[in-house]
Amino acid sequence: MSFLKRLFSADYRAAVSAEAAGQLDQAAERYVLAGEHAEAARVHLARAERAESRVAEIAALRDALHWAGNDAELRQSIQGKLGRALLARLRAEGVATQRDKDRVRESAQLLLAGGDFQSAGEAFESIDDTQSAAAAYSEGGLVDRMEAVLGKDEERIGKERALRESYADYQMHLRIGERDKAVAELRKCVEFAEQKGEYRRLLDQLESRLITAGVVAVGRRQGARVSVFAGDTAVLGRDPLCELPLRSTGVSRRHAEITVAKKDTKPRFHLVDTGSKNGTTIAGMPLAGAIPMVESGQFSLGDHCAIEYAVSGEPAQLSLHVVEGMDRDRWLIAGGMGERLDLSEVFGVPLAIEFRRGRPHLWCSVDGVDMRLDGESVAHGAVQLIHGDQLVIAGVELEVS
Repeated sequence: MSFLKRLFSADYRAAVSAEAAGQLDQAAERYVLAGEHAEAARVHLARAERAESRVAEIAALRDALHWAGNDAELRQSIQGKLGRALLARLRAEGVATQRDKDRVRESAQLLLAGGDFQSAGEAFESIDDTQSAAAAYSEGGLVDRMEAVLGKDEERIGKERALRESYADYQMHLRIGERDKAVAELRKCVEFAEQKGEYRRLLDQLESRLITAGVVAVGRRQGARVSVFAGDTAVLGRDPLCELPLRSTGVSRRHAEITVAKKDTKPRFHLVDTGSKNGTTIAGMPLAGAIPMVESGQFSLGDHCAIEYAVSGEPAQLSLHVVEGMDRDRWLIAGGMGERLDLSEVFGVPLAIEFRRGRPHLWCSVDGVDMRLDGESVAHGAVQLIHGDQLVIAGVELEVS
């Protein structure tokens, strides 16, 4: 607008007067009516600078951008300021949802238009849009920042690939009974994952099911149950933590112990009463001291729990079989670490358990026997047992508790 037109324009004079009086909203409106859009944009910028809140600042900057028209320099300045204001608000409130990320992207685009390439790149990086961040740094000539973000992108892609591979390996090891290896792969998943919660949950769940104390209970769903033990001392009694837990009347919490010597020791197994209230007897005679257990025989804990025993094999293993009392048909098989303890007498299937570092591994000594673990066919020889396993071996259904 020429000087003369301005002089005779009532709207223009009213705009100047309102601006002088600090009435910026009214001044901007009058400038628009006078056709002075750039002046209206300038007044809205002044409103933004004086705004008492971030929301008011953003509203004023949007108004300024609306009236900036085709003035490239003015538009660029406003876009940069609006992008920074929007980004500051989002960072203060937190970026959590997809909608928040879309708003960060809008801010980054405004910063690009405003020529602030570094801030735009940083905004794109904050929502993991590394390609857009690299493009912003490249456009701004920020080569080092571009190379750094591309390097991070390659690292991220590598971690995502490693995460997929480790999770697939975890599933495979879990399915075929290699539980320690499954734990190791889950730990890698926790290391590689950005969102670690689900992998930590799976890891905690699996680790809570591991058996590491050198004793495991295996039984038919309906029928015989066997505790398999590899260690120095097996305790018999009512305490559920005993290696052979018993519920019969007259059995003390820790009634008796069986000591297990090294495999080349003869006799290897000894029975000791631990001061029980109702005593331990062999052939009706009270047990005094440590009695060696050789070949086969029978002893009683109190008056209502009779147990047959047999020592066999090389290295020697001990089999206990409860024949009288509430726990009739309960078994204990005892030996040493690293020895295959035979369970065929209990289940009628050629099975053995070997403990490695306290962890039980189940073997089937005959090739070609169908073995299923939690519904999945197992093709190789050993399965590392964990609590809750369900097995079907040659038609015999077993569970681990």
